[in-house]
Amino acid sequence: MKILVCYPMKSLVKTYMPASSEALVAESPEDFQRLVHIYQPDSAVVFSEMFTTPAWVWLPAVRSSLSKQVPLIIVPLYRDESIIKQVIEELMLEGIYLLSAQLSQEEIRSRIGTILGFIGESSGYTEGEREGLVYSLMSYGAAGITTFCINYPILLAKQYPDKSIVVLDMNRTKPDLTRFFKLHHNQLALFRPDFLDIHTAANRKWRSVCKQSKHRPNLYYAHAASLWKSWEITNLIAAFRKQFDYVYIDWGYCFPETEAMQRLLYTADRNLLFVRADPFSIESSREWIRSWREKGVQCEVLLSHLDQGQPYRIGEDIALYGVVPRISESRLIESQRSNSILVEEFFPPKVYISSLKEIAKAEYGVRKAVSS
Repeated sequence: MKILVCYPMKSLVKTYMPASSEALVAESPEDFQRLVHIYQPDSAVVFSEMFTTPAWVWLPAVRSSLSKQVPLIIVPLYRDESIIKQVIEELMLEGIYLLSAQLSQEEIRSRIGTILGFIGESSGYTEGEREGLVYSLMSYGAAGITTFCINYPILLAKQYPDKSIVVLDMNRTKPDLTRFFKLHHNQLALFRPDFLDIHTAANRKWRSVCKQSKHRPNLYYAHAASLWKSWEITNLIAAFRKQFDYVYIDWGYCFPETEAMQRLLYTADRNLLFVRADPFSIESSREWIRSWREKGVQCEVLLSHLDQGQPYRIGEDIALYGVVPRISESRLIESQRSNSILVEEFFPPKVYISSLKEIAKAEYGVRKAVSS
C-alpha cells in the first residue's frame, strides 16, 4: 500500500505510522499536491498543523486531489478538530477519517493501523453466515434503557456463551452507556467512510473496533452517537448483523423522529419502547405504537419501574416485551458511583435479576426459532 503523509518533519513520521507500513512524506502542502499527482497514493495521512489557510479552504482541496476511493486520515490539532468536523459535515466530504485531537502518539499509530488494515483484526470467533437479531431501544426518557443495557447483555452473554453480543450507544443527548463503560476511544463515527457501501462496511472486523467486556468475552460495546444518515444506518446494521448474533442499539429519546431514527425502526428486527409504569407514560406509549403500526412498523413495550403489587394495563392490542421492577434510586446512584454492575454484584437485586432472566429465556426461544 502506497501511503502519502503530510507532516513537517520527515524524521518523525515513523513514530506515527504502523511499524509494518512504508510511507512517502510531503513536508509542505505544495509538496503534498505534487506527490499526489506523481505517485497516486492508495491512502493519505494529513496533519492539520501543516496548513495556514482555514479548514474550509485546504480540506476540500486535499480531498479533491485524491481519487474518490482513496481514504484520507486527518490528525487534527485541538483548535482545528471541531471546525474540520463541521466542514466535513456541511460540505458532505466523503472518505475522510477524522481522528481525535486527544490521542497520544501511540494511539494515533494504532488508529491509523486499524483504519488501513495493518493491525490484525482477529475476532477470536469463526465467522460464518450469521444473521443476527437487531433491537432498537427507545423511550421518552428516564425509563431505564441505560440500566438495562448495562445489566441485561452481561446476563445474556453469560447464559449463552456461544452467542456474540454487541451494544451500541447511539444516544446523542445522554450517552450514559459510553460514560459508564468509558467508550470514548471506541467510536464508530470515526469509521463513517466505511458505511458508504455495504461491502466496505462488511469487510471490517467490528470486534476490533468495539470494546470487549471484562466480564464476558462474547460481549462488546461501542460509542455510536452521531448525526447518522439513513443510508449509513442501513449499512451499519447490515454489517453488524453479519458479525454478531445480537445487536442492541440504545437510541434513547424517540423524539425528534429523524430520518435516521425512522430507518432504524424499519430495519431492526424488534423495536422496544421503554415505558415507565405510570398511567400517563402507558397512555402515551399506546398512541406512539399505534401511530407507527399504521406505517407498517411493529413496536413492543418494555415496562419499567414497576412497584411490587402495582397493577398495570397496556392494552390487548399492544405487545408486551417484558417487565422490570423498580430499583431504588439510592441503589442505582451507588452503582453508578462505584461503576458496579448489578448482575455481577455479590448480593444483586433478586427480583430485578429474575425479570431479566425471564426476558433472556424468551429471547433464546426466539433465536432458536429464527435459526431453525
